[in-house]
Amino acid sequence: MAQEKLTLEACLKEALSENPNLEMLKARIKAAESMAQAAKQERWPTLAARYSYLHLRDQQKVVIMGQDFPLSSHENIEFDFLFNFPVFHGFSLRIKEKLRKLDVELASFEYERAVSRLIFEVNKAYYDVLKAKRGVIEARKSLKRLESHLETAKAYYAQGLIAKHQVLESEVAYAQAEHALIVAQNILDLAKGKLNILLNRPVNAAIDVEDILSEKPKLEAFETYLEKALSRRPEIKAVLLATEKARQNVRLAKSAYYPWVDLKAIYQKKGIDLLASRNPYGDRENIFVGFEINWLIWDWGARKSKVSAARAKVLEEEASLRDLKNRISLEVRAAYLDVQAAQKKLKVAERALRSAEENFRLNEARFKEGLATTTDVLDAEAFLTSARVRRIEALADLKTAYARLLYAAGINQGPLKAETP
Repeated sequence: MAQEKLTLEACLKEALSENPNLEMLKARIKAAESMAQAAKQERWPTLAARYSYLHLRDQQKVVIMGQDFPLSSHENIEFDFLFNFPVFHGFSLRIKEKLRKLDVELASFEYERAVSRLIFEVNKAYYDVLKAKRGVIEARKSLKRLESHLETAKAYYAQGLIAKHQVLESEVAYAQAEHALIVAQNILDLAKGKLNILLNRPVNAAIDVEDILSEKPKLEAFETYLEKALSRRPEIKAVLLATEKARQNVRLAKSAYYPWVDLKAIYQKKGIDLLASRNPYGDRENIFVGFEINWLIWDWGARKSKVSAARAKVLEEEASLRDLKNRISLEVRAAYLDVQAAQKKLKVAERALRSAEENFRLNEARFKEGLATTTDVLDAEAFLTSARVRRIEALADLKTAYARLLYAAGINQGPLKAETP
């Protein structure tokens, strides 16, 4: 049975569902979400238990009028339930919660960036397979043309119409075409291997793809792609989030200037047995409720230095954003010019192909009439093969350049249907 040909959309779907790097980034997002939930839960009250066992060599006692009165046993057992509610920690708990939420968004943008990169890589690999596949077809056609010419040359030589060296030239050209076919087949196998890896398949798995090289993309105005890039690129979104995260870190550093207030409650049991059920020396159980306030008064300017460092980080991220926008603008410009150059290259290649086809037809006809030599035919055939290969390369380069432009503009899509900017 003939193998089913994969469309580009099918390849993209398979790559996005099976790629191990994306699975890793998904796990990173889940980890960030768990950390965000943990930061939220830090604002909730906590309950802890504590159990202690203490053996005293000598009993604690007090001497009254020369007589000893024991205050404890040799065995002191204490069992506590501790309740703590963070009433106010200088806004630090809310800020930490927001920072963890920003980490989730940063992880999501990292995943989005990986998806964009994978889409471009699958596009490029797909077009490389098509280019190599057509290259094999052209190599076979060239071999067939040279085989036909070799048979004609042998027949003419047998009739005494041409010299022996023209037959030898044809044989050499035919052998070179056989070698070129082997090279083209190896290039195709390697291109298929690269696509298989992106699809998370075995590198030598059988694969065939639908030929869409002839579909030419529609190019919009440069400003359209630039505007989309500056608003859609996940790298820009990530730096914006990093800037916001730096501002939150400034607030977090400032929170150290405030006092911390906690509401505490303790249920306590003391005794002389392992379960603290008996205490002849005092209360067996008790409950304590109260507030605890901690306030750092002086730290030799450590908090001020941390706030200054956090503010400097904000300035760093703002400068990084400006630099990133400049670099992305240049990247979009370069990709746009590459598409325009590829379009011009394709027009030149198509014009050259028409000339090469006519040149080969004329030289072949002249050879049959005895007006041209084998060298003329072989040269014309080499020009024809080269022209056809260059047209194939121009088609693939145009598709790849357009895919790179979409990637630079932050447009994620299956490239058969260009998104209308």
